[in-house]
Order: sequence, then structure tokens, then C-alpha cells
Amino acid sequence: MADNTESTETGEDGPTGDAKPEEARGLRKQLNEAHATIKQQRTDLLTPAYAKLGLDPETGLGKAIAKEYDGAASFDALAEFAQKEYAHVIPESSGDHAQAENIQLQQAQLDQVGQVAGAVAPLSGQDQLNKAEAEGDYQTTMAIKSQQIAASLK
Repeated sequence: MADNTESTETGEDGPTGDAKPEEARGLRKQLNEAHATIKQQRTDLLTPAYAKLGLDPETGLGKAIAKEYDGAASFDALAEFAQKEYAHVIPESSGDHAQAENIQLQQAQLDQVGQVAGAVAPLSGQDQLNKAEAEGDYQTTMAIKSQQIAASLK
């Protein structure tokens, strides 16, 4: 008699035993870092919207909303969420302060860009000289050396 047995495979591949636990921990860490980065970028995108709503995403009601909100990164969606879930009323902007609010919004955007961009230090005279020499730029090399000699004579 032939023994007919059905395959017990479910179509899902189990662990093969090839993956090392250390590698899995590293991937989990990378995933957590990626989620943290996405969350920070999302908060940065919404910072002007929080300012327009009169909230600070780092304290109070703004912090509570920032923690719970996972909708679209737009002012309208955030305002709707704040009003629906927390009964937050958007402060009325009077014509007297419209320019100040615009400046505050632009400053928040500028601060965001400043945080992302980082600082770039200008090259020192010696760094410029080394770069010019490495590139074979004889004219720039001589100009920098001439400036250094003139500065030492003064």
C-alpha cells in the first residue's frame, strides 16, 4: 500500500537558521532609528502649522497633539484634528498682527532649514593654499603666498 501523505507546508518560509541574532538586532536598531528620523522630520514639517495654530509641539497641548497626530503633514489636516479631538480653536488673526505672524512662520521655516543644513566653516588661508597646490592652480597659489608675505611684513 502506498502511503499518501499531504504536505504540511503552509507556504510561509520559516527562519532558515542562516540569520544571526546579532544581525537581526542591528536591523531592528536601524528600523527604530529610521522611525525616529521620520517622526522628527514630520514634526519639523508641521512646526509652522503648530505656530499658526498657536501651539508649541514641545509643550502642553501642542505636545499632546504631536504625540497623537499621524495624519497628513498639512496645516488644514492638523487644524481639523486639533479641533475635532481636543476642541482647540484656532486663534483669530487680526490685521494688526498678520505681518508678525507671517514673520514668525517664516522664522520657524528658516530655523528648520538651519537645523537641517548645519554649519559650513570657510576654508582658512592655509587650507585654500593646500587646495590650490593640490589642484595645480599656480595663479591662486602665488596670490595666496603673496598675501601671506604682505601680511607678515605689516
